[in-house]
Amino acid sequence: MKQSKKSYNNDFKLKIVKLSFEKRKQEDLAKEFNITSNSIINWRKNFIINGEENFSLLGKTKLTEQEKKIYALKTEIKKTDIKFDIINGAIDYLNKGLPATYQYIKENEKKYSSYLMCSTLGISLDSYKKWKNNYISERKKWKIKLKEEITSIFINSKMRYGSMRIAVELQKSGNKVSADTVLNCMRELNLYALEKNNKPDRANL
Repeated sequence: MKQSKKSYNNDFKLKIVKLSFEKRKQEDLAKEFNITSNSIINWRKNFIINGEENFSLLGKTKLTEQEKKIYALKTEIKKTDIKFDIINGAIDYLNKGLPATYQYIKENEKKYSSYLMCSTLGISLDSYKKWKNNYISERKKWKIKLKEEITSIFINSKMRYGSMRIAVELQKSGNKVSADTVLNCMRELNLYALEKNNKPDRANL
């Protein structure tokens, strides 16, 4: 029995087409989304010839020699436009040095592929990946410091302060953190306030 042809909605097709202008190989994109390379080629032709507004129309994918030249030219223009957008967005970061440029690439990975950004900005992809693997966000740094402060207060209280008391102490030093946040950190640190009988009070941190 002949298998029916799988259909895709226009939003999905447009997403794939736009990603195809960024990816190094269409084969990789096809594998990632479990589609055929021929589908990507046809969708790209439709997009180039008919434009995004008329993309919902079937459009023709068999092009004349003249249309092939136009298609190839428009494809290169599209790639150039994307590279220009990357460079324009990265100018301030480039002036601040390599770590800042890495930060720009990381912040824009959902918009462009890291390969395209690195190649456009003249950055080693391997070097960027090494930096990314060791990257610690500001939020994570803040939480690490918070846990250190919570542990310090907890130990100084002879392990008797629960999350509410510790939150009050933190707020005295200007750290506006809620008791719920402190409670979550204490659980992650496996810190439990002692009752008067010196037993861990897990019900009331």
